[in-house]
Amino acid sequence: MLYPYAEFPGRLIVTCSEIINDEKVEGKKKILVNFEMPTDFGFKEARYSLPDYKMIFNEDFSPSETKRNEKILHNNAELIWEVSEEESKKRA
Repeated sequence: MLYPYAEFPGRLIVTCSEIINDEKVEGKKKILVNFEMPTDFGFKEARYSLPDYKMIFNEDFSPSETKRNEKILHNNAELIWEVSEEESKKRA
C-alpha cells in the first residue's frame, strides 16, 4: 500500500510504502517511493527504493523531470522514512 507524502507544484504527487523487510538490502529494510503526475492520457509514473535511491521504473518522465524527481527524493529521504515508519506503526 502507498501512503501520501506530498504534492508538489505542477501536480506531482509523491507517495511511499510501509517499511519492507528485504534480506538483499543493507540494513534489511527498504521503502518504495512513487512519483506520479497526471497527463491528458493517464499518468507519468516512476518508482524508486530507499535507502539505495535505485530507480525501479520510469514511465514517461522526461530527463529533466527525472532529475527533478531524484533531487526531491534525495532532499526528502529522511522525512519520507519518517512517514513510512509512522504508517508501519499504525499497521502493526
